[in-house]
Amino acid sequence: MPSEAAKGYGDRKFVAMMLAKVFCVQMVSALGYDFLFQDVDIVWYKHPLEYFDTNPGFDIYFQDDGAHSTRYAPYSANSGFYYVRHNDRTQFFLTSVLMAGGLVF
Repeated sequence: MPSEAAKGYGDRKFVAMMLAKVFCVQMVSALGYDFLFQDVDIVWYKHPLEYFDTNPGFDIYFQDDGAHSTRYAPYSANSGFYYVRHNDRTQFFLTSVLMAGGLVF
C-alpha cells in the first residue's frame, strides 16, 4: 500500500492504489456478495442497485475510463466505479487481475 499520494495519473503509486482497491473488492466477492464499488466523488440521484438487479445479463459493469490509453488497451475500465456479481467467472477475473498486476507497472 502506498504511503503517499501519486504524483500523476498512471504512475507506479497510482497503479498500486488501483490494485489495492481490486484486492479489497476481491475479498468481499470471495465472501459471496455482489457489490457496487465506487470512489467517493460519485453522487446518485436514483438507487443504482435497482438497475443492476433488473439487468442480469452481465456479470460485471464498468464505467468507461475515457482515457483509452495504449497502456491498458484494448480495455478502458475505470477502477473507480464497477458492479460485480459474485460467481466463479468474476472470482476468476478478479484473481487474474491481481495476479497480472505486476505486468501493469
